[in-house]
Amino acid sequence: MRNPATALAAALSLSMLPAIAAGAQSGVPLATVAARAGLAYRWLGPERSVSLSRPGLVVVLRPGETLYDVNDRVEIADRAPRYAGGDLVVDQSLAAHIERLARTTRSASLRPPAATAGSGPQRSFSGAIQIEARHLPGSEAIAVNGQAPPGAPVTITLLATLSPDIPTVLVSRSDVQTDVNGRFGAIISTAPDYLRGSTIEVLATSAPGVAPASAHVTLGAPEPGFH
Repeated sequence: MRNPATALAAALSLSMLPAIAAGAQSGVPLATVAARAGLAYRWLGPERSVSLSRPGLVVVLRPGETLYDVNDRVEIADRAPRYAGGDLVVDQSLAAHIERLARTTRSASLRPPAATAGSGPQRSFSGAIQIEARHLPGSEAIAVNGQAPPGAPVTITLLATLSPDIPTVLVSRSDVQTDVNGRFGAIISTAPDYLRGSTIEVLATSAPGVAPASAHVTLGAPEPGFH
């Protein structure tokens, strides 16, 4: 004769399976993480990777990969992001870690500089960035020019898509500042990306209140006729 207690325990276990499975599949969409953390959200390249950025921080995540980029270093997630509902979904621990990174970066950017004679309050900025980028003939570099609020800091991040089968990679980050007319410019090396035909996304971010912008450049040979 079947023990009633055993039957009840089995029934309860079976009834909990859908909830356990749902919990295993639950997560946080990256768009939600970006909104909560104050990060700019952007899709990158054909492999559907996502960039979350603000001045001083660029995080690049890819579906199905536990390795992800944080500025110029690589970190490892407990679970790989998955593609669902038109977004990448991450687990709660990775979402919390990204939000902590954003808070740490924001605190550092808001920390006042050492007091100096005649120093005034820290400036705030508003507006949007406009950017143009082109491969510089005769070199392994990109010329970047743009417009943003006068005196604003601008971070230029190069992200390379080498091919549809290779994830987007972080190439470099450079910091510049606009002049009194709001203009900025830089010549940035594309090393170590020497692959002809790869696409570079040039992402420009600035202070809170300034909308980011991006441009794309396809790398060609450094010299005409050179292959």
